[in-house]
Order: sequence, then structure tokens, then C-alpha cells
Amino acid sequence: MKKLLSLALVLVLALSLAACGGSSAGYKIGIPNDATNGGRALMLLQDLGILTLTEGAGLSATENDIAENPYNVEIVPLEAANLPISLPDLDFAVINGNYASGAGIGDKVLVTEDAESVAAQTYGNVLCVKEGNENDPAVQALLAVLMSEEVQNWIADSYNGVVMPMGAQDLEIPEIAEPVSLNVGASPSPHAEILEYVKPILAEHNVELTITEFDDYVMPNTSLEDGSIDANYFQHQPYLDNFNAENGTHIVSVGTIHYEPMGVYPGKSDSLDVFSK
Repeated sequence: MKKLLSLALVLVLALSLAACGGSSAGYKIGIPNDATNGGRALMLLQDLGILTLTEGAGLSATENDIAENPYNVEIVPLEAANLPISLPDLDFAVINGNYASGAGIGDKVLVTEDAESVAAQTYGNVLCVKEGNENDPAVQALLAVLMSEEVQNWIADSYNGVVMPMGAQDLEIPEIAEPVSLNVGASPSPHAEILEYVKPILAEHNVELTITEFDDYVMPNTSLEDGSIDANYFQHQPYLDNFNAENGTHIVSVGTIHYEPMGVYPGKSDSLDVFSK
């Protein structure tokens, strides 16, 4: 009788493991805990066949939209900026390109969003000003330089694919007779790095660029709204739209400069082969 019970327990366990997707059950995957990036991360996991979302969930998906979880993965929402340092406690994490670049792990990425994906195109990073300042000559000069072939090529060559240019545009640089100053708020990587590259180019056109670095996603917008800075470059359009709606700010985009493919990075596990079908 004991042998029969043991065999029955083994059979039940085997069937349970099969239903959960085998030995990969229980892997922890970190994703950003903000609405705009969390849905994007879940879509990437769906594209990889790790889970399935409810039909139509799209980029606004949350954990509640997970319809099928064949590998029984545990989704761990964390502050996006903290995902790189949390990798030792996770099996994998889906990380924004700017945070991966800033943490020096860009070359560790296992897979990224396809460049033509809806997410990659939707989340292009924008140069922003307060409404009414869109045609300021210094701002237009900065936009033209950022979108020039030289700078767009530099972005493509500098970030191992975790930061990608939107594509060069031949925009006219306004004539500025006397030197003017332009203070632009930016996150340290890659935005401030890109601005450092364009700084001497702008100087040739009488624009003295000051770069003010921010380590959060709130102060760059509140500082722009109150006039402490002239422009900012750190966010994508969906985040900007949500920020304006929630805070009553009047910030607008003047151009989309680059996009940062979201990617899966290894933690305690170093290969997505654990999710073999």
C-alpha cells in the first residue's frame, strides 16, 4: 500500500511539473513598477513566449492581464532604476536601455525589443520645452544638431544597441548672431552623455549649453515648468503625457531623438533556454 501511495504521489508531482512548464517553474523576473514601462516589459515577455496576456492588453498591460503563465514565473515589480542592482536577487530582469547603460551592463543583454516593434517606436525619447518655447532659436539649434547625421551615427555607434537613433533629419540650424545660453536637464546616461557630445558643436553656432543632471523622473519636469531650466531630455512621450495629465504641467515635445530598447538581462540565470518550449 505504501508503495502504491508513493507511486501515486510521484505521478501527481510529475503531472504538476508538466503543467507548470517543467524545471523553469518559479523563476523570478523583475520588471519596472511604473505603468508605462511595466506593460512594455510584459509585452516583451509575451513576445518571448514566457507568458500570454489577455487579448488587447497592449502596452497598458499589468500583472492582472497575465492570462497564461506556463512556466509559473514570478513577476517582481521594482523601481526601474533599481532593477540593475537587484539582478543578484532575480533570475532575470527586463530593464530600460538607459538604466542598463548607466549600470554598465549594456553588453550583457540577452534579447531586446525589435526595433520595429510598437513599443520601441512608441517610447522614443523626446526633447522637451515648456509650451510656448518650441520655436526658441537655441532650442531649434539643439534639435537640429541632435538629429544631424553625425550625432545620430554617434548614438548608434556608442551604446551596443541599448540606445538607438531615430534616424537623421536634415534640419536647418537657425542663425544666432550673439552667444546665448541654454540649460537642459537630463538623466546621466545616455541623455547627458549625448548632450556632452553635442556641446562643442552647438558652441560653433553661438549656443552655450549647460547640462543639469537629474537622478529622478520628476524634477526634470517640475524644473522645466518653473523655469529653472530651459529644456529637458530624459523621457518618452507616454510618460510626458501622463505627467502633464497628473500634474497640470504644460510641457511639450519638440522632437524624438532616440529610443532605448527594453531588454532582458541575466541575474542568477544566464540563459533564456530555461524557457525552452
